Amino acid sequence: MKAFAKIVPVAAIVWLTTICYAQTTPVATIVPGSYVAGNASVAYTAEWQPFQNPAALACEKQFGLTLLYENRYITAELSNAAFSAAFPTRYINVGAQFSYFGYAEYNEMLAAVTFARTFGEIFHVGVECDYYAVYLSPTERYHSTATVQVGLQVQVLPTLTIGFNVFNPVFSKVKTKLTEKRLPAIFSLGTNYRIHDKVSWLVQIDKEVHSPVRWATGFEYAPFDVFDVRIGCYGSDYVVPTLGVGVGFGGFKFHLHCEYRNPLGVTMLGVLQYRFKQ
Repeated sequence: MKAFAKIVPVAAIVWLTTICYAQTTPVATIVPGSYVAGNASVAYTAEWQPFQNPAALACEKQFGLTLLYENRYITAELSNAAFSAAFPTRYINVGAQFSYFGYAEYNEMLAAVTFARTFGEIFHVGVECDYYAVYLSPTERYHSTATVQVGLQVQVLPTLTIGFNVFNPVFSKVKTKLTEKRLPAIFSLGTNYRIHDKVSWLVQIDKEVHSPVRWATGFEYAPFDVFDVRIGCYGSDYVVPTLGVGVGFGGFKFHLHCEYRNPLGVTMLGVLQYRFKQ
């Protein structure tokens, strides 16, 4: 009875989160959020982030590790932990990443290998191969499927980059005897315009096949090489404001990102990165 009493309220929160989350951003809960201003990351080239546009991996010049933790609405069962590693080589950059969402009674896992290459420092192309698994119940256990993500970034002007990304273009699904879980098929298009050496403006449009269009925009201000501030918003039916900061020292960099979604509350995202010196 105690276990049942614990599962019911958590399940209700997950259900409500899924409804509200789908109204504003068409991504799966297993995909961790982005610390980019307004979550407009498709044209962001400064750093590669776990499960975002794989083309950004082509811009990495150093071997790096990233740890990410995301908590939604101060609820432990709605936490997402992710890890990624970037391996730049002479001909192609390789990345590995893993994400875990949920708790003992229900959880999701997503593992991926990414390959990216730059052509003439203007075109960045990336392909990500994903393996997704979901734990539904002690009787159902784990069910899994595979999908891909493909990204492109083009620097059309010295101050303007256009990004495109598609997640799950093959419409993968997880099927069980009792239910069917559809992975979202998402098409993203965005721009990254450098207004000033220290100020960037990002804009993005997302379209999930079965959901409304989501828009996102934000500004990144980096007064120093070791410090930046990000402010933005995104939405579909209503607006979700975002705020974040980034601080670097040595080979380390820490990002803190937060957003507020009514009526559920605050989502917090923390990222720790380390780049090895060449």
